[in-house]
Amino acid sequence: MSNKQIPMENLITTFGPKHSLEKSGPHSTQYYEKRCYICVICKTWISYESSCFYCRLCDFCFHKECQTALMESNPTIDHPETHEHTLTFIRKKNSFSCDACGLVDLEQELEEISNSDQDVTSLKEVDGKTFRHFSHHHDLMKLCVNGEKEGDERVCEACILPIGSGSFLGCKECDFALHATCANLPRKLEHTFHRHPLTLEVDIIEEGFFSCSQCERESCGFMYRCCQEECEFKMDAKCASLADPLYNGAHQHPLTLLDSGACCYECDLYFDSTRATLPVLVKCNYDMHPLSLCFTQSFIWYKPSLSCDACEKGINPDVQDIYVCFDCNTVVHVECAIGKYPYLKHGHTIELNGFEIEIASNNNISRPICHACHSICQDKLFFRNKKNVTISFCSINCVTTSS
Repeated sequence: MSNKQIPMENLITTFGPKHSLEKSGPHSTQYYEKRCYICVICKTWISYESSCFYCRLCDFCFHKECQTALMESNPTIDHPETHEHTLTFIRKKNSFSCDACGLVDLEQELEEISNSDQDVTSLKEVDGKTFRHFSHHHDLMKLCVNGEKEGDERVCEACILPIGSGSFLGCKECDFALHATCANLPRKLEHTFHRHPLTLEVDIIEEGFFSCSQCERESCGFMYRCCQEECEFKMDAKCASLADPLYNGAHQHPLTLLDSGACCYECDLYFDSTRATLPVLVKCNYDMHPLSLCFTQSFIWYKPSLSCDACEKGINPDVQDIYVCFDCNTVVHVECAIGKYPYLKHGHTIELNGFEIEIASNNNISRPICHACHSICQDKLFFRNKKNVTISFCSINCVTTSS
């Protein structure tokens, strides 16, 4: 069967207007090569015998019947918690107030934001060689990591993760540095993870750190805050950088971004925000090579009985992911590789429970004893009272529960 090109604008769907669809049947070439498709409309498997439409650019399929249903009638839902009647999805961009939350339709909000005096661009080119980021008072240049040690010690001010290898945007006058991706994060953002528009803030709240509402990790980097005054949603730079489709180097298929994380429909795997934002490569003291993120469900064949080479504790492949060096057979817990607080920076000061606390690297031979739980501080970072440096804590929880 020959493929028939159908202009996307002739189909009443929720997909992009500039794409084209191919009509696919049981003997279609591209459908024969890859039969593991899920209909993006009804979310069920597309059998080999089904007739469907295929977008080569986006690599998705949907049933012919589902497309027909969309053309003939608007989808409806029942949501008695907010309204007693059946709700119908309308594709026209009308401006109206939602009776559930009282807010105006998103298009108007975004238009107001785009027309505001504040520019949405974070990074601007100055003269072809230097750049100006709104968060820093010096000009930045494209720099390359000079040796492995520099890449391990220098961190991105936005996400607080190590710069790593390759090029980055850095300041010649101070230690300020940004990954290229983080430098280009917009000052205004709408994201799958939140229903309201978000604003990028670099001078974070008085405490000196915040907890991401999406992945629940603490961070002292850049923060996206909800534009609605009554909404307390905050999101870190790493979560904000996730886009749909999401390409994760630790998984073979592109992931679909959901409001709570990401999903692979081909493998029927779900990744919460904490899992989806893990760095793919890390350097640690347990191996001379960079360690690769590995989702343990696909790793059991390699080493059936797993134990961490850092803490020597067992690894449960059903619930724990790992970092691996395939050259040296090194296997390390995620927390042992990146620590409990990968987005907190050593040397940074925070205010917590009435204390002025310094975040310190826990890399000395003699490790401190936690003032609250009286255990040895084992993590990569520990928290030290700046007024009395003999008082240390192993975690933020121990700081908040201490008197």
